[in-house]
Amino acid sequence: MTLQVRPAQLKDLAAIETLYRQQVRESEHSPLKRQFASTRLWFLLNSAFASIIPITSSADHVYVMEDARRRRIQGFVQAETAALGPGVWQILNLCLSPDLDRVEDGTALLDHLFNEGLNRGVTKFIVRVPVDDPVLDLFRARGFTAYATEHALLTESVTARPAPAVPGWRPMRRADELGLYLLYVATTPKSVASVEASNFAEWRRSFQPGYWSARIPRRAGQPRFVIERMQVVGWMSLVPGGGGRPHSLGLMAAAQPAELWPSLVQRSLSYVAQHQPGPVWCSLRHYDEVGIQLLQREGFEVIASQALMVRELPLKVRARMRVRIKDQRLVPQYG
Repeated sequence: MTLQVRPAQLKDLAAIETLYRQQVRESEHSPLKRQFASTRLWFLLNSAFASIIPITSSADHVYVMEDARRRRIQGFVQAETAALGPGVWQILNLCLSPDLDRVEDGTALLDHLFNEGLNRGVTKFIVRVPVDDPVLDLFRARGFTAYATEHALLTESVTARPAPAVPGWRPMRRADELGLYLLYVATTPKSVASVEASNFAEWRRSFQPGYWSARIPRRAGQPRFVIERMQVVGWMSLVPGGGGRPHSLGLMAAAQPAELWPSLVQRSLSYVAQHQPGPVWCSLRHYDEVGIQLLQREGFEVIASQALMVRELPLKVRARMRVRIKDQRLVPQYG
């Protein structure tokens, strides 16, 4: 079987969707069924928050692997320009026919995507993959490294409770953005911040609506609060759900004082129970272990975990050469 990789065309969409659905059906009979269900949930919340999503989502770059003789689609890879900027692509899909070799043919698809990205000045590629997905080995083999693990916690309802007094709790103002960024820097490992947002400008550009939705949601009209004690030390945000989607709770707090995280969680859940009853989910990273444990005590369940991975490629730039005047006669002249 002779395989070739080419850009997807409109006529390929039906075959791509069929291949995707085939992979989902096969996953229903494997231990990964729960992971696939959770990624579909995350897609409903935010189309940029899944490693595998339907082709009906808007993506900038789709390439298919085709059997050159039978003209049959055997696999595809899908990516979009990330919120980090035009020099970063986020891989949304990597799907292969069961007849293909995941390592060899998956490598061919990824390498084609890398080359296409480099031709457009893209040097960073990021992807989110369920931690139990075998495709993790492929990404590791192609130079991707995991820089964080993200856990999705879900509860069907929040028990009503009185709102505890939290010193410094107030509604967030636009002027608090810099303070929130400083809190992000203080609570995020440097290895993670260097990938997501290495400066304030990147942070503002990255954390727009639809990106890392549960951690720093910024949709208009949503309730947002901060805890300020000389500086911003805590933050809470709630994005109301709808249409079968749970509400999205965002939390961030400094490590000290020790009672800060418990106070933030209790005050936030009190607000949710009073104003937005119903299913609630929250996404926290591996370094937010205190917050994860507190939510689990309140009945939240970790429904899935994803590895956040990145690969950076060197961009080759043609060097400018200076030629001495006396040697210019040796330089070919055209025109």
